[in-house]
Amino acid sequence: GRTVHAVVAHLGLIHASRVRQVQRLADFVAAHVPPDDLLVVAGDFNDWGEKLDAPMAAACGLRRARGAEARARPTFPSLAPVFSLDRLYLRGLSCVSTFVPRSATWARMSDHLPLVAELVAD
Repeated sequence: GRTVHAVVAHLGLIHASRVRQVQRLADFVAAHVPPDDLLVVAGDFNDWGEKLDAPMAAACGLRRARGAEARARPTFPSLAPVFSLDRLYLRGLSCVSTFVPRSATWARMSDHLPLVAELVAD
């Protein structure tokens, strides 16, 4: 019975541009998503250094989805994932679990594997 907004993002390769894009994302969310509605922002954040969690929290009020395992799931490159570039950031939702399906079929679809999460409303 609640509205869930989903925003898909693909951020740039340079850290300074990603920080600017997070601010633009925050402006978009403030203008288009009511503050009490549930929100998921998902996509390829190209955050090799794992530095965007704090800006996403400060600018957008979003926290990174991590299940009980509490560690990031590698999704890139799809053939032998090492980096956690694909993320979900949440508002009003909690992450129960995450997983990354792996197989040759998934690896052929993209250079990134999908990140799947089970979410519940707070």
